[in-house]
Amino acid sequence: MVFRYSQGVFGVPGTHGAVSKLIKVLSTWLPSLRTRFVLLVAGLFLALSVVMIMVASYLDLRDEEQRVVSDARAIGATVSRLAVPHLTNHHYLILEQELESIAGSGVVELAQVHDPARAVTIDSDPDTSYFDEMDQHPLITLSLQTGLDQIRQTGDRIEIALPVRETADSPVLGVALVSVKRLQANGMLFAIWGRNIVITLVLLIFCVPVTFHFAENFVRPIKALTQTAHTVSAGNFDAPFPVERTDEIGVLARAYRDMVGTIRNNMARIHELAFVDPVTRLPNRESFRQHFNSNMQLADGTPVRMAVLFIDLDRFKRVNDSYGHDHGDALLKEVAARLQRLLNTSDKVAAGKTAFPPLVARLGGDEFAIVLPAEKPMSNVYTLADQLVQCVEQPLEINGLTMAVGASIGVSTYPDDGEDYTAILKNADIAMYAAKRTGGNRACFFNEIERDSRSHERIRLEAELKRALLADEITIAFQPKIDCATLRVVGAEVLARWDHPERGLLAPGCFIDVAEESDLITRLGDRVLELACRQGRVWLDHGQRLPLAVNVSIRQLEKPGFTARVLDILEITGFPAELLQLEVTETVAMGDPERISEAAKPLLEAGITFAIDDFGTGYSSLAHLQRLPFNTFKIDRSFISGLADDHHSRSIVQTILAMAKSLNYEVVAEGVETEEQHAFLAENGCTTAQGFLFARPMPAEHFEAWSKAFLMDGNHPRLAVGAQPKGGSTFAA
Repeated sequence: MVFRYSQGVFGVPGTHGAVSKLIKVLSTWLPSLRTRFVLLVAGLFLALSVVMIMVASYLDLRDEEQRVVSDARAIGATVSRLAVPHLTNHHYLILEQELESIAGSGVVELAQVHDPARAVTIDSDPDTSYFDEMDQHPLITLSLQTGLDQIRQTGDRIEIALPVRETADSPVLGVALVSVKRLQANGMLFAIWGRNIVITLVLLIFCVPVTFHFAENFVRPIKALTQTAHTVSAGNFDAPFPVERTDEIGVLARAYRDMVGTIRNNMARIHELAFVDPVTRLPNRESFRQHFNSNMQLADGTPVRMAVLFIDLDRFKRVNDSYGHDHGDALLKEVAARLQRLLNTSDKVAAGKTAFPPLVARLGGDEFAIVLPAEKPMSNVYTLADQLVQCVEQPLEINGLTMAVGASIGVSTYPDDGEDYTAILKNADIAMYAAKRTGGNRACFFNEIERDSRSHERIRLEAELKRALLADEITIAFQPKIDCATLRVVGAEVLARWDHPERGLLAPGCFIDVAEESDLITRLGDRVLELACRQGRVWLDHGQRLPLAVNVSIRQLEKPGFTARVLDILEITGFPAELLQLEVTETVAMGDPERISEAAKPLLEAGITFAIDDFGTGYSSLAHLQRLPFNTFKIDRSFISGLADDHHSRSIVQTILAMAKSLNYEVVAEGVETEEQHAFLAENGCTTAQGFLFARPMPAEHFEAWSKAFLMDGNHPRLAVGAQPKGGSTFAA
């Protein structure tokens, strides 16, 4: 009866009389209107539920079929992608293991990959091997012929074959086949019907009677919580949650409140890490950049005149070296506090007159920067610069110790000295270095040094060097190292060269200083090291095992991640670590022996060796030498050049050789140009020499030809002086 009534509701003709009769019978049996209404709603609900079960069963069955096909296709695509490198390199065993792992998940019944190049079929069955002969699946054959995906559905499984390609346009490397079990329709229908019937009964028994009375009570707090969630998603983390409730809505509201509180705290922490210097609590470089850029122009696009003061502390490194980084950090905090107090005082004096608030930030290391409005005349900037110098030079009390540092300040003005933040900061940096070159503890304005041709040359050379690193204009040359006793080539020093498009081949002396000051030395050093290791690997593959020495700058050692970059380059190029030697000048090594030892430790463990370059020109301490990771001295060329007529040079060289022997160090003599120098070194126990007596620095292809000629000739030094292989000239020193 209920079913017939429901048909009438849905427009089936001839049911109006049946509905009337049903209502009359219910009115007779059940005098309560409430009971009749509930039964009527229950009947409608039951009829609609039957229809919904039928529709849902059909849709769920179709969705389940589509899901199985989609899963099979996705798994096939995964197998196809996995098979690309294995088919390319014919690594069948690894591929077989991966297929077995895929089949072991229980979803896939069978996974196969066919390699037509070798007529091999690799499958997921652990009882078979790709050595076994197997019948080729029809779908694999069809996919190979057409180059298209093939699918076949049977009563109990779905099989999909997909061509294996490196890219969509690449030729077919093979075919991946996946077979997935297909669920039985009867079983799925029974499961779907059972689930929907249970749901319907539960709703009919429990939900219908309660809905009319409690729906609004349930919906109202959910609506309030939803509105609060929308408010939070719009960025208002202070929106109130209905946490006073004691039911599940209150629990959910409190969970939301706690989650939003955690997100708020995390965002505050992220903002602090991104924009606040952890040592001084000043804004960091990124915050400074954003402050500058946000105040560059007025609303109408008019540039706002502003000055950037680049502050570098004088003699700060001496504090770090003498007292440690803890004292250095404390000094930075005190300087930051002084700068902030001075800027706050200046800001109060100019209150209401400035276009934007001044900002002091720590850019990194011992570098600070200030940006402030610079109205003409710039008396406020000149006054502040002088005050900053006087402020910083006052003695500081750090952990009970009295310390004194100075400040070299460079000032550049926007838009007079540059069109954007990068140019202004760079020019302020240039002005700061000009202040340092004149003794430090003073301020220098960029517009006062812009007529200096050397400044312009430095700027131009820096820009060209950046372009050269991008355009691969940096090359390397190799100067051979010769065994003093056997006159055999035992290694080579790698020297950077810049193949400048206008000036020709430039030696390091023309651009290393610029690279050091502009912080391009890290990229330059990485480039030279990578080129050296790649060439060393090429020679090693050709049977020539040649140790290579590469110079390392103090800026490279100071940069975080130096050790990781060296090891990455060795891994990428395949050059053995034991054939690589890193050269550090004596001045750098003795200036910060702890940093050198710390940076060198993992490299030593990897097999890399270290050498002290230009030994004898610095102030080496035997105590430091024992702790440092070096095993090679390189005697500076200034001592070698004086061996002929300078008694002091001969004594110094003999002393270095004796000390090296007692410490079990190897010695390399640089700048050997005469046979007399070579003879003296050999007589006094020098192991290795390099210099123009043997060869000038040369490119890799000339080095190979020179090595062969050098080994074949019996009169090595006379042959090598000024000599070069035919077919090309050597590099200039």
